[in-house]
Amino acid sequence: MSGGPPVLAPAARWLRGWAAPVHRDGLALVLSAGFTSVLGLLYWVVAARLFPADVVGVNSVTLSTMMLLGGVAQLNLNYMLLRFLPVAGVRSRRLVVLAYLVSGLLSAAAAGIFVAGAGVWAPELLEHIGRARLLLLLVPATALWALFTLQDFALTAVRRATVVPVENLVFSALKIVLLVVAVGLAPRVGIAVSWVIATAVAVVVTNGYLFLRALPAHEARSRDLAEPLTLAGIGRFVGADYAGAVFWLAATYGLPMIVIAVVGPVGAATYNITWTIAFSLYLVSSAMGQSLVAHVAVEPARLPAARRAMELKAAALLVPAVAVIALGAPVVLGVFGPSYAESGTGVLVLAALSALPNIITNSTISVARVRRRIPVLFAVPASVAVLTIGLSLVALPRWGVTGVGAAWLASQTLVAGLLLVLRSPRLAARRRG
Repeated sequence: MSGGPPVLAPAARWLRGWAAPVHRDGLALVLSAGFTSVLGLLYWVVAARLFPADVVGVNSVTLSTMMLLGGVAQLNLNYMLLRFLPVAGVRSRRLVVLAYLVSGLLSAAAAGIFVAGAGVWAPELLEHIGRARLLLLLVPATALWALFTLQDFALTAVRRATVVPVENLVFSALKIVLLVVAVGLAPRVGIAVSWVIATAVAVVVTNGYLFLRALPAHEARSRDLAEPLTLAGIGRFVGADYAGAVFWLAATYGLPMIVIAVVGPVGAATYNITWTIAFSLYLVSSAMGQSLVAHVAVEPARLPAARRAMELKAAALLVPAVAVIALGAPVVLGVFGPSYAESGTGVLVLAALSALPNIITNSTISVARVRRRIPVLFAVPASVAVLTIGLSLVALPRWGVTGVGAAWLASQTLVAGLLLVLRSPRLAARRRG
């Protein structure tokens, strides 16, 4: 007799396919991204209803600047932790502390330099916020954001990815509560302030768990898996990965600065909300790739099969999600207000579609991290970023923010297509021959 009704068999097989630790942790990170995205959208819905559009635009650019500076200054050490922490053994805590110190100090310094020269590269922020308030806000915020980013990768690297959704759920909910409080206390910068306070709480609580429980358990469990780590080897990996990440951060978090300069704060508000939705789709491939690196770093022979499985599972999640968002874009954006639906539908559809070729570009980078393929770590993200920024500069004056969505789709499709050609069995056999 069968174990259940035949109609349930495909669902049972599908669920069993996610039972492997690498897929389970990947799904946990996807769920974390989902919670963050849904509550993130609710956050911006509340912000759009409580604050004028120009205030939303300025604060969203401030937060994008914080993320850009934090990402650039932390040297992409999040992926260093993801690659080397699984095999660090008893040196795991020292590796995390070193990453935190370097990232926190450099991020604070980068924010200070940014504010000092804001009159040149961000006069709109100075005009709306003021130099003193911008300094007091941006310096601690950027350092905290660097640590906030690192802690999720550290948890994933020590196979505690299932904690990440809980952390991000609390963080996202707390932001919304603080946003409602901030509207009366800080009408010009309340959006950014609510974000920063929630980040600080998440950093303190999560790292208490990480250092008191997760890292000691990982050191005991991985003592025999430790591989020789040298500063030179780590340095080569970090250098290439960081160089590519700088380009990627310039596209993902730097473009809002270009948008606000070309089309103004209201256009920046539209782009911020649409890109927040589209980027949540990018997080699916990113989550699956992070889990792949964390699990396969100790067993690199499994990499080809793991990559194929990662791409298939990412596609299974993304295709229906992209279809829903692309078809329902006017309805989704209408929640924020009729002006957002009118001006943002085109960019949302195009940017959402760009998440599909990103499955290929992201899996290629993840494989390169495991294999330490230095040229690939730089070339793939740099190519996507240069194409996206270049095409956006051409398209923005002609088509507004919709042109930026077209730039994302074109760049991802071109690079992913080239990677698939290079990966074809016939070409691979010719290179080996």
